[in-house]
Amino acid sequence: MLVVGGGVLAFGGSSPKPAAEPFFATLPAACPGPGEALMSRYLPRTEKPTQDGGWVLSGPEQYVSCTWSEPMSASGAKTVVSRQLHIAVRLYRDASALTKATDEYGAAWRSSSAGTMTDSIGSMHNEAPERLSGIGDEAFVHHRTAKTALRESGTASMSVRLQNAVISLEFQGAEYPLDRDGVTDPGKARPLGKAQVREAVIAFGRNVAASLAACKKCRTP
Repeated sequence: MLVVGGGVLAFGGSSPKPAAEPFFATLPAACPGPGEALMSRYLPRTEKPTQDGGWVLSGPEQYVSCTWSEPMSASGAKTVVSRQLHIAVRLYRDASALTKATDEYGAAWRSSSAGTMTDSIGSMHNEAPERLSGIGDEAFVHHRTAKTALRESGTASMSVRLQNAVISLEFQGAEYPLDRDGVTDPGKARPLGKAQVREAVIAFGRNVAASLAACKKCRTP
């Protein structure tokens, strides 16, 4: 539990706390990136982040979405591991901000239900989402695998609600064989294991949520 400015921010709970005004008034940066230590551990070759649509402010909402990627090439190597991290944060700021954030988080939970879908292109298998404690007000992690004739991929996703903000993350990666010219063959890629991508996305989610919670200039007066 964190006591800030006369208000109480409870971590690990599942019920939103009534509030006359939203707890957060603004986001801290255009790309709310994790610290260098996490990047060095989980995305050691990452390039600069790209903003997906930029920093958007529309009425009572604020939204930012950024992606960090490693290049799918490596000089002189026979294989290359390429990973990607996507982080999006949506902030609700009107009188019903807390309700809207809770509803968005709930919708993400419902859409992550377990099951396998198959069509003419391939199949996607969703594992049951897992609730996490100690991160934001509520959080869960979810893993899915997708198979097509061209490639197989595995992605760990995470959603965190921190008062009137919802943080969404995705982390994925694969090992690609390289030919003589250093070109990858996606059809021969081997996705990173579930444990690896799950560990990474949880570490990133915990870090971003903690950074937002500690942002004094982001809070309402």
